[in-house]
Amino acid sequence: SIDVPGTIVRTTRDATGYHVSIDGVELGTFAGPLHFRPTDAANRFRVENIRRTFGTTQVPLYRGMIELSHSTGTLTDRLHVVNIIEIEDYVPGVVANESIASFHMEALKAQAVAARGYAIANIGRFRASFPYDIVDSTTSQVYRGVISEHPRALQSSAETIGIVASYQGRIIGALYSSSFGGHSDNSNWIFNVPSSQLPGTNFTPYLVGIYDGVPPVLDLTDPATHNTFWRTIQPQGYDMCGRVNNRFSRWKIIIPAASIKSRLTTTNSVLISGTRTGPVTGVSVQLRMPSSGRVAIARITLSTGVVEVRGWDNLRNVLGRSAALTASSCPSPNGTAIAANFTLTNPSILEPYNNPDGSFGGVNAYGGGWGHNVGMSQYGAHGRALAGQNFLQILKAYYTGVDVGSYPIDIGREPGSGPPTLRQQFYAPNAAGSLVVRADGLMKLVVHINDTYDVVLNQEELEAGTVTVDISAYLLPGLNTIQYNPVGRNGSATVQVVIE
Repeated sequence: SIDVPGTIVRTTRDATGYHVSIDGVELGTFAGPLHFRPTDAANRFRVENIRRTFGTTQVPLYRGMIELSHSTGTLTDRLHVVNIIEIEDYVPGVVANESIASFHMEALKAQAVAARGYAIANIGRFRASFPYDIVDSTTSQVYRGVISEHPRALQSSAETIGIVASYQGRIIGALYSSSFGGHSDNSNWIFNVPSSQLPGTNFTPYLVGIYDGVPPVLDLTDPATHNTFWRTIQPQGYDMCGRVNNRFSRWKIIIPAASIKSRLTTTNSVLISGTRTGPVTGVSVQLRMPSSGRVAIARITLSTGVVEVRGWDNLRNVLGRSAALTASSCPSPNGTAIAANFTLTNPSILEPYNNPDGSFGGVNAYGGGWGHNVGMSQYGAHGRALAGQNFLQILKAYYTGVDVGSYPIDIGREPGSGPPTLRQQFYAPNAAGSLVVRADGLMKLVVHINDTYDVVLNQEELEAGTVTVDISAYLLPGLNTIQYNPVGRNGSATVQVVIE
């Protein structure tokens, strides 16, 4: 434990272990891993060897504990600085990095809930090779600690404490990205597993493509509707320029044939016939994503052969990347130009054009959005909030079929089924919600709410499997406490409060 603010701890590691000194005085050599914890939880750690940018580049501050360790799998010679932190202290350090602090508060609340759930759902993701669960970059979520705890990030986190999105009693990996240009895609078309197959077999029912605008819903399988939708700014889309100043809501980038050729590699394209040595002579669409109509497979003809570019990541790098400075679809002053070699997303329309001599010149690529087009659109969430939707409505719009509420937790009396009694806190903004119990052989359950009220479910009620009880009369507008007390020797249940 570290007791005195301003204490300087220096650590190095070699073959003999971790060498630690405190304020210049050698403390000793230890096998590790090392854990540093402030005696006062209000104190923070400055990690002097790291720089993080939030507005300006700074030395970051972190709450919680700091662990120094090395990898258990690959990169065993690398020293890792790990921040061990409570989830509610982590979320404010994510919100203003992944979203924009000036966005509507309901959009920031949706971001806080998504970030909280994503972190919990991905606990253990890297543990096979590294001494941490998630990372602080876009590989997981951008987290910069205390320096990025914008007041609005703190507010949005505090007003959603203990709230996650879940599907059938399990916390979801709530994916999100900047904007969709009015339409998202099914996750198994973007993050397809296996990578050689489109779509992948990894269909996720709560990550399906949606039309992200006010009704009527458009049928993008109709060629004329598809063409009009992706070529023009759609005033009904929630993430459009006119609503939220999103310069990526619509884009047209010109990609010359030489640029297409220079981007083709053996990694991002599949040789269909011949060789890939000659110049590009044509581009066509072979397959579209069924929800949005974005390109899923593009065929590129060369003078010496044919290749195909398949899947979101390959397509955005070959045909969704600007070749030159490109004007924004947003008028000034919000229409900051799109920089050269800026990667957007997979295009929706590929329009070939010819050179003056009639030879193939390249393509005009039309599209909308920036990012992977799965889950929640951050600009779209802002647009929905401006249109009057609260964070619950926003989350349910983007994550199909989910519940939003307290963490689903497993309780019971059977060995390994969870603790016999569990207490949790959650925020209920409207003092409205329902207790949902998915029981398996549980004889009786006593639910103690806000240290005042008891809801008792007997064996006959629990035998129904899933029990839903309106507990709005017992909830407070704000932070609530609930305690689950299963009765009997056997049985278990997954319990959750779904808020409204």
